[in-house]
Amino acid sequence: MSVVSSVLIPIIKLWLRSQVEHIETIEIEIAGKSRQILSGDIPKATVIGSGAKYQGLSVTNIDLQAEAIHLNISQIIKGDQLRLLDPIRVTMDVELSPEDLQSCLKSPIFLEAIASDVPEVKTDDEIRSLLEMLVHKLGDEFTLHKLEIAEGSAKCRGEFAIAAT
Repeated sequence: MSVVSSVLIPIIKLWLRSQVEHIETIEIEIAGKSRQILSGDIPKATVIGSGAKYQGLSVTNIDLQAEAIHLNISQIIKGDQLRLLDPIRVTMDVELSPEDLQSCLKSPIFLEAIASDVPEVKTDDEIRSLLEMLVHKLGDEFTLHKLEIAEGSAKCRGEFAIAAT
C-alpha cells in the first residue's frame, strides 16, 4: 500500500464511520497512482462493510463501488473536512437478513418514504411489493438492477447518485 493510501484510507474510514450510526466492519480499496490520489482524482474506490446502520436502516452486508471521484485532497492535508467536489454514481450491492429487513421496514426514513403506517409484511411477495413501491417512489434517485427476496431476506443491486458536498 502506498503512503498516500495508508493516509487517505483511514481518513475516509473515519468520515464514513461518522456518516453511519453503526458499522461492524469496513474495508476500503482505492485504485489509482499516488500522483492522481494526491491531486484528488480517484479512478475507482470500493467500500465493503457489514453490520451497518444508517438513519435506522440496518444492512447485513454492503458493497459500494464508484469511479471518477474528485476529492478536496489538498484541503484535507491542511486539516479541512473531506468533501466530494463532483457528483458521482455509486453501484451498490446490499444484503439484508430477515431481522435487518424487518427493522428497516419500521424505520422512520422508510415509513416517511412509503407511508406513515405500513402493514406488517411477512411473505416474500409482500416484501418484494413493498420494496418495489419504495424504488418507484425514489424515482431517478435510485435505479434498481436486481432484487432477490428469499425466506424473508433481500439482496439488491442498484445505482444511486451522491451530490457534491
